[in-house]
Amino acid sequence: MRAAHFTVGPWRLMVHGAAFGQYDQQNGFRGDTQFGLIDWEMLMAARSLGGGTLRLDAMTSLERLVLGPRGYPELLQSGATYHGLRLANRQHPHELLMELAVDYEHSLTSGLAAFVYAAPVGEPALGPVAYMHRPSAAVDPFAPIGHHWQDASHETSGVITTGLYSRSVKLEGSVFNGREGEAGDLAPDYNGGRLDSYSGRLTVLPADRVAVSAWGGYIFDHDPLDPGLGMQRYGASVLTSIPRAGGGAWSSAVVWGLNIHHHGNRAHVHDGPPIYYHVSSSALIESTVDVNDRFAVYGRVEQVQKSADDLGFVAGDLMELFTVRDISLGATHDVHAFGAASVGIGARATVTLLPDLLHLAFQTRTPTGFALFLRVRPASMR
Repeated sequence: MRAAHFTVGPWRLMVHGAAFGQYDQQNGFRGDTQFGLIDWEMLMAARSLGGGTLRLDAMTSLERLVLGPRGYPELLQSGATYHGLRLANRQHPHELLMELAVDYEHSLTSGLAAFVYAAPVGEPALGPVAYMHRPSAAVDPFAPIGHHWQDASHETSGVITTGLYSRSVKLEGSVFNGREGEAGDLAPDYNGGRLDSYSGRLTVLPADRVAVSAWGGYIFDHDPLDPGLGMQRYGASVLTSIPRAGGGAWSSAVVWGLNIHHHGNRAHVHDGPPIYYHVSSSALIESTVDVNDRFAVYGRVEQVQKSADDLGFVAGDLMELFTVRDISLGATHDVHAFGAASVGIGARATVTLLPDLLHLAFQTRTPTGFALFLRVRPASMR
């Protein structure tokens, strides 16, 4: 991670994050154009306490204030709601407070430790490493279009996680509040909140630079438009990061996610049962290569099954599934460093592959997108 490290008394502090000022152009009938900001900032503070390690985490974003409640344009993105409607073809902004958590770890034996993590806003043990923290996606500002099949729970309003870990295996279990507010809420939404969702995750390190994870969970009352019902989520990931002789690393990720949605009267086929299920999956491959310590290239390939409801349609069979694919390529170059920060420029291009049934809705089977951005991030890597 690129970060600034320093100490204050007994505390070891780390500051990291990134800010992308960008021009975003999503072409086609359902596209849009926007100047905006994608950002996140994080402060981590750790110290020894009671024979273990206490860590405090705080994470923020200015996206809601800069972008507004509907976020930034991104073709085929889905998952949030705004004013009682699905937010489609846009990525919702992160909340002002993305994480506020306390974590305590303590050794049990020479090779085994236990931990507990509690957060008014935080991340349960459900999904892979969130995309903004994955080395394979660190220079790509855009969220994957399979975000809500994989790592969208990283801003949960209330979570407690505990578990055990050794040097090569980690087992975690969480209880959390799965309810989601509207896109762009200025503060965490605890309306009706209860710790009535649950999840578990197992991570294994088969080699020094490979992490394999699998997870499963039940998220209750997550959908404001289908209240009182739940969703099961399962998935697995493989993450790698291999150092390069010229500096930096070659980092890659493979992520698979599966949602089993429980639906009520709002979206069911008229002659169907009042509560029913549909299953949809996602797959992602992404990679970033640091050609040297200033220049990087990256790419992402995704396939996601999205329903008509996910895509923002309001008539017909809203649970009809469409398999959509997305390919993106980009590059970044650091042009100047001042103090602990560096400034870089970058570009990103995307082509989306749609099935024939969506040609009329999008007026093309291959809508495209393009973005230019100016990035600020910590200069040093550790």
